[in-house]
Amino acid sequence: MPFVAATVKMPEDIRLILSRVARSKTLPARQVQRARIILLATDGFDNMYISKQVALGQDSVSKWRSRFIKKLPLLQEISEKDPAKLAEAVSSFLNDCPRPGQPPHYTDEQIIKILEIACRTPEEYGYEASHWSLNQLVDVVIKEGIAESISAKTISRFLKYGENPPASRPLLAPFLRKNGQPGNIRAKSE
Repeated sequence: MPFVAATVKMPEDIRLILSRVARSKTLPARQVQRARIILLATDGFDNMYISKQVALGQDSVSKWRSRFIKKLPLLQEISEKDPAKLAEAVSSFLNDCPRPGQPPHYTDEQIIKILEIACRTPEEYGYEASHWSLNQLVDVVIKEGIAESISAKTISRFLKYGENPPASRPLLAPFLRKNGQPGNIRAKSE
């Protein structure tokens, strides 16, 4: 006998939030796709049909159907106790779960200190040079106790993103705002 997907029944207030997400043009595509999966599942469609409609594999459709069924009692509880937080809870559910990975080797504070050193002249640290070399920066970072060890390539990467850090890690923005400085740390000196 073939496998039959679990039936999904949901309250109207949760359906309304998911419908808004599914129609959104500004939310991330993954959230929109996941909302569509759940809505189609509540309309009684099987995983094969849903996977074709949302252009996603049946395993992924099955995974999001199962996740929603498990999360539904909590969402219903939030709906009853604090309806104002329901939209936030549904949005949080549709986001990716944190993934395992290697933790960062250097803290934001360490990176900022490294960038501060790079913005100074080598003469301030006893070097007879007008510009830093990466190896000199490595030596100063270790001597100053900012890091026990660091490679020239790592420092190069920190310097590369000093002007325009990737959106996934806007490192300097909060630091610069706190210190009342403009967003461009490589502003031309006069």
